[in-house]
Amino acid sequence: MEENKEVLLKVDHLCQYFSGFKAVDDVSFEIKKGEVFGLVGESGCGKTTTGRSIIKLYNITSGDIFFKGVRISAGVMSHRQEILKKKQEYKEKLAAGGNKEELKRELNAFIAEKKALIKSAQNDQRNCDKEYAKKRIRELNETYTALIEKASGEEKERLQKEYKKELYKAKHTRLVTQIQMIFQDPIASLDPRLTVREIISEGLIIQGERDKEVLNKKVYEMLELVGLVPEHAGRYPHEFSGGQRQRIGIARAIIMNPDLIIADEPVSALDVSVQAQVINLLNDLREKFGLTIMFIAHDLSVVKYFSDRIGVMYFGKLVELAPSDELFLNPLHPYTKSLLSAIPLPDPVYEKKRVRITYNPLAEHDYSVDQPSLREIKPGHFIHCNEAEFKKYQSELK
Repeated sequence: MEENKEVLLKVDHLCQYFSGFKAVDDVSFEIKKGEVFGLVGESGCGKTTTGRSIIKLYNITSGDIFFKGVRISAGVMSHRQEILKKKQEYKEKLAAGGNKEELKRELNAFIAEKKALIKSAQNDQRNCDKEYAKKRIRELNETYTALIEKASGEEKERLQKEYKKELYKAKHTRLVTQIQMIFQDPIASLDPRLTVREIISEGLIIQGERDKEVLNKKVYEMLELVGLVPEHAGRYPHEFSGGQRQRIGIARAIIMNPDLIIADEPVSALDVSVQAQVINLLNDLREKFGLTIMFIAHDLSVVKYFSDRIGVMYFGKLVELAPSDELFLNPLHPYTKSLLSAIPLPDPVYEKKRVRITYNPLAEHDYSVDQPSLREIKPGHFIHCNEAEFKKYQSELK
């Protein structure tokens, strides 16, 4: 990807814990406008949880998520932990004979700073949609005021009616609706009691669209776009095959005209032939609408074909991040090598000689002294390692 591309989504030190279990632990990455960012890893590594956290289906435990430069999610656990740690340090220094007044002043200043950060995070989390709605209303006021003043007669009435309609939509809009998700299970993600028309148009209705003709027109457009026909609009999800249901899920996401789509293993439940159709459909839609896609998958060969950059997750951590070709050419982390060794090829000679690499983190890493972090080993290629491993990987590249 070009370096000057605008960063659409920034995930900064994301942590998502459930009752102490670290589903996602300190994950950071950026997605640039117009690219496909692949996220791979074994089942349970935190890929889906990362996607659901970004779209705000969960309140994140710690870290920040920025979309279009606006902080849409913020966790406060890290700040609270730092306050507890500082209080413990204060007690230890006091017991060691430190100056009580000076230590107390330092502690109070630190707590005040952290509480300000917590308040700011909670405010952004709560009010980002309200601020975005206010911004949209201001933009509409500037646009339509000038147009209405210049117009007259029927044109003026039409503009006033259109302005009122758009204003209603702006008041009910949310920034996060510009991120849409295609869910993994095409059966469970569609309401069996709703028709296809109701499923696809539901987002527009929530936003304030009431014109049935407009809704039907857009639904029919979306159905044709994903390879279905307008007659399917009156049917229910159980009347369709798995591939057709996934197309309905894609249509439901696309109709909202999103800037970012999170595709959570959209082809894993489908037959191989249907997988190719859905992947090609997503590729066509990406080119037509200039979509940015976060593509979550198990199949590395599919991810390589479809993605510009790939992030590899293991046990809640992002262990390697690189452009697609670079990751396949120079895999550095032992887990990445293990994943790549599992890819079968339609070549019996190669398959006879293929050696599966087993990844054992206890044998591969010693983090008892030197703790790991995500480091850039070459431009655009990041790896989760400590200082000793970093030097080893550098020598491998040379």
